[in-house]
Amino acid sequence: MCPSCDQTGGPAQESLTRMYADFIGNGLLLQLKSLSDKYAVWWTFKPNSNLQTYLNDHEVSLNEYFQPEELLNVVLNLLTNETHVSNSNVIELNEEQQKVFDAYFIFVPDIMKEHLLTQVTEAPKEISESYRNMKMLEDFYIDSPVDVIYKDPLSVFWINPEIDFALNGSTGNVYSWNRLLFIFTELCLNRHDLFTRHSDNILSINENTSLSALFQFKYFHLSQIETILKQATKFLGRKSGLIQSCPFLKHNSTLFRLKSSNKVNVFAFIDYIINHNNNLMPYFPFPLYL
Repeated sequence: MCPSCDQTGGPAQESLTRMYADFIGNGLLLQLKSLSDKYAVWWTFKPNSNLQTYLNDHEVSLNEYFQPEELLNVVLNLLTNETHVSNSNVIELNEEQQKVFDAYFIFVPDIMKEHLLTQVTEAPKEISESYRNMKMLEDFYIDSPVDVIYKDPLSVFWINPEIDFALNGSTGNVYSWNRLLFIFTELCLNRHDLFTRHSDNILSINENTSLSALFQFKYFHLSQIETILKQATKFLGRKSGLIQSCPFLKHNSTLFRLKSSNKVNVFAFIDYIINHNNNLMPYFPFPLYL
């Protein structure tokens, strides 16, 4: 049996693969479906549309293809700005508007069905798909599941040079998270020149040491060590990805050929999100200048 999977054949509860599965199923797919639904429908005006002429005459323009909500918003804005409305759901039309909508009044909850659908036609499928994909690409964002970053044994972290020197007597070192947490905890507990232990759980930072200027507090609880460490580190990247973390995927010949083909695939897409959509990495302002 795959060591990453439990007896039911799925990812084990605490495995890195389960973290990936939770992120994909409960985050990424839901976000993509939401955007796909949001941008699924696109309209264009019918030839010689009275509404299109009316909007153009009032210097309100839409792209050739637009979403239903776009049309609804511009029409309502124009009507409510030009027409006396005492009841927010009933609009009394002026003479020009009566010719456009072939009505004396508009009941706002019915405006889409009764007055807008007659002026438009749905865009061809290939056009709708093209616009949907474009808008999804523009709007898509989801935060990295940072628990994956900290869980992955091949994630690499930089630490503040002052702490790095206290840990190793040198700087420029990089660490896995578990290794870094272990040696930093040992530092807090055993370097009595830097820290003082007041009880089983309470420690303090000694004054006038190489580390004292880094901390804006004196006392801390043993359980807060990881929180402190996260503020002193930066994530540099992962040496592994989704395929490498799961033995089934790693040894799947079809996926190996796909990976070797240098084609963009869903696994690379997921790894990119995890590696980049977080605030754990060093910040470099762009562009650079001399």
